[in-house]
Amino acid sequence: MQNDVRMLRFDTSNPPRVFAVALIVGSAIAIDPAGWGSFVTLRWAVVSTAALGLAAVVLWRCEIQLHRPTAFGWLVFLVWAALASIGGLDPVYTWIGTPDRHLGFVALALFALMYFAGQTLRGREAAIVLMRAAVMALLFIGVYTIFEIGGRPLIDVDTGGRPGGPYGTAAYLGAACSLLVPVSIGAAIDGLDGKRWRYAALLASGVGTVAALAAQTRAGWVGLIAAAIVATPAVAPWLKRQWKLVAAAGLALIVVAAVSPIGARALAAFDFADGTARGRIDEWQVGAAVAVNHPFLGVGLEGYRIAFAEGVDADYEMRYTRITQPDRVHNGALDVGVTTGLPGMALYLAMAVFLVRRTVGAVRTKQPWLVGIAAGVTGYLAQQWFLFPITEVDPIFWLFAGALVAASPANRPLHLTRARWLAIPLTILALVAAVFGVRDVAADREARNALRTTFFPQVALRHADNAIDLRPDSIRYYVIAAEVAEDQRDALDRIQEALAWSPEDPLLLELQATETLQLARLEQSEERLRIATGLLERLVERDPVHARYRFELGGAYAILGEDAAAIEQLRLAADLAPRSFAPLERLVQVFVGVGLEREARGAIAELAERGLDAASLDVLRGLLNQPDDA
Repeated sequence: MQNDVRMLRFDTSNPPRVFAVALIVGSAIAIDPAGWGSFVTLRWAVVSTAALGLAAVVLWRCEIQLHRPTAFGWLVFLVWAALASIGGLDPVYTWIGTPDRHLGFVALALFALMYFAGQTLRGREAAIVLMRAAVMALLFIGVYTIFEIGGRPLIDVDTGGRPGGPYGTAAYLGAACSLLVPVSIGAAIDGLDGKRWRYAALLASGVGTVAALAAQTRAGWVGLIAAAIVATPAVAPWLKRQWKLVAAAGLALIVVAAVSPIGARALAAFDFADGTARGRIDEWQVGAAVAVNHPFLGVGLEGYRIAFAEGVDADYEMRYTRITQPDRVHNGALDVGVTTGLPGMALYLAMAVFLVRRTVGAVRTKQPWLVGIAAGVTGYLAQQWFLFPITEVDPIFWLFAGALVAASPANRPLHLTRARWLAIPLTILALVAAVFGVRDVAADREARNALRTTFFPQVALRHADNAIDLRPDSIRYYVIAAEVAEDQRDALDRIQEALAWSPEDPLLLELQATETLQLARLEQSEERLRIATGLLERLVERDPVHARYRFELGGAYAILGEDAAAIEQLRLAADLAPRSFAPLERLVQVFVGVGLEREARGAIAELAERGLDAASLDVLRGLLNQPDDA
């Protein structure tokens, strides 16, 4: 066959399909070993540029296929999201997305464009192009992950003990596999008009399954299970014929689960007392509390990290602390509901129900390629109930969702229309995305250079400032500049500049307060110290159960000589952080300073109960000028 002669080549004579391939493959392989955000920056540049380019060429060359009800639904949702963004808590990132997540209004518009582009790339011939691209993407993902498991990752980073593949995080790896593995299995059964493509799809399915299991993400596993359930009616005859093979595969999976961390990870999902299941429920409760406080328009896209404190109580703080600042809810529907309000959440759920219904119709056709796409769409929807929308994979998902809608049986025909005039602004936006993407990649490399030259503070700060000049809208480069700055004033200046972009960002506000406090200590300036204390007081007022805020405020009060206030704040910090020694150690120092030896002994005894080492306890007892009577 002609495709066998071409081996694994793609047809490059059709620009829409070329951009679709670039989007799908690029979303997997676009990593930058020379950058600081190796798994984020280049990928977003490729995804945003390719998606906008795909939308532009589709509008220019093709007669657009629209499913009118969902087109209207997307229009309503985008209008509603725009209204939520106008009143959002983050005035800038609600539109363009944060530098780490990129899930602002622009990303939602890209998702919609990919959904409609997928409807236009209709029929088996176009679907085969998409599936071939998915096979190539999954091959890279699987091979990368296997090398990572073997201790030979292309980029050596700490992924928390679980492989993150080319995404750098296990959660995203599991999400990608929940979509691409079922699509690749469907491609293997279909053959994609060529033996080599069948073999490639079989290999991709195998290494992709290994990656999905190794990632140990329950969300991804749920997605694959849902995909298998959906596809079962179509493959039931084959399963009956190959029951021995199926039984052997099931037995192998049981053995792997028993001798690897996979089994323990799966069982932890059912530990509702102390396991990760409890953690997910607590996260959902926090998100639900924030949603209740903002039921109509939500907090705006990318506003959850700012509103997160509204849903946190003392029990949550004591159990999980605030080592990291959550910026999303681990549930797709609730994440949308928090950011766009309950109406936005209702529209999300309606779209999910519609897509599930379409997958049922697609499976009934028993066409392997269409069943594979339907299973992939179902798998990704299912895993998102335990994760959230992500810009690294969602554009691909919506592309396949559009292809599913166009190909699966339905009572309503697609509406044909032309909108060439939209191709021009989208082309301009694609060029803008490319320019900003290139600048962001350059800035990201400057950021890495800054962190690698910290022994030469002036050189490091120059690299960080270069990154800021390239992408002044990215607050993470200001944070890096503050981190490497030798002069505390330079650090504080960079944080103040970052706050102009995101005035309510919790991390920036905390850095502003702590950097001001450190500078006050260096200058021995009571005026600056009182400014720092005021900043910390405002942080505590916004987030009263934040242990670290209480600890810093207690330290500031102690320096000012306001001992009673210092004791109160440090005691609260110690109660909110039962696994931390620092608040109690500082409290002992304050007690000793004001002559409260009995209280100091009590605090030392509490530190001993918490497990503070003997040497540190001896140091604290030495402050009392008492012999060691432990």
